[in-house]
Amino acid sequence: MLEIELNICQVSLNRDIPLILENYKNFKKFYKKNIHFFVICPNEQVNEFKEKLYFDEFKIIDENEIIEFKEFENIYHTLSKNIDYSEVMAKRLKWYYQQVLKISFSINFIKKYDKNIVIWDADTILLKKIIFFQNNISVKYGNFFEFHKAYYLTNEYILKKLPNYFISSLNQFIAISKDECNFFVNNFLSKEFDEKYFGAEISKIIFQSIFAKHKFYNGSMFSEYELLGQSNYLYNPIKQKPLLFLRFGLDGKLNDSQKNISSFLGFKHITYEHSHKNIKGPGMLNRTQSWTGFVKIIFKNFLKYYLRSIKHTIMYNFKR
Repeated sequence: MLEIELNICQVSLNRDIPLILENYKNFKKFYKKNIHFFVICPNEQVNEFKEKLYFDEFKIIDENEIIEFKEFENIYHTLSKNIDYSEVMAKRLKWYYQQVLKISFSINFIKKYDKNIVIWDADTILLKKIIFFQNNISVKYGNFFEFHKAYYLTNEYILKKLPNYFISSLNQFIAISKDECNFFVNNFLSKEFDEKYFGAEISKIIFQSIFAKHKFYNGSMFSEYELLGQSNYLYNPIKQKPLLFLRFGLDGKLNDSQKNISSFLGFKHITYEHSHKNIKGPGMLNRTQSWTGFVKIIFKNFLKYYLRSIKHTIMYNFKR
């Protein structure tokens, strides 16, 4: 079945507006279909987003329409009363909150409009066309650059089981079809679907699962991409396609030549983690990526990708 439109969900702060605009041009270039961007942002930034993302393809959504952060925070404090690491985890609530916004909006969208959707990180730039759906089911992508066991412990509590073999679904995007959405809602959520309260319900499920599976604090203990990716995989357990992308090690924006080389070599997208408080994050968008660093990153990723692709094929056929 030919997809006649592409729906993209993004959660963003105003610092990522320049990247969203750059990405908008790339999506328009690669996809000859109707594209709709649904950008979720804080209430106080809605007018700025509407002013700068004025194209017809954009719809700006106040995050409070999904679940207010105050309500999300109250749910956390209610459920974490007896958790030893509640204070330290509370410092990262905004990070967990944006994941709930993505899941809640996307599930509500599919249930309401009966259409597929793609969740896409606002700091990630498309380099090369990605096929998101085939035969109205999401294409299963994975990567060899992530594998955080804490995510899978939480997933196991929510999904009741994990695939026999899998690689990470943390690709900075996830595609969800109508059938995959129904499978997720019907099999893994505790109550009947209610659009009005879904943000609160998914928040409770995530926190309850984290606290049930993690006795000690482990920084990042939930990933929306890993949860939805593994749910999709359980629905349709076909071999994940390894994905090449640029994320780790970057210290500036790629110039046009570097983008062209990356695209030619098969890298699908670039993630600029300019908001991360590490040595390379701050100011990244105002610097140009060095050629020395670029060559090192390309070589390292390329080598890891091809060596692990061989292992991936062997393990999939052995463990499926």
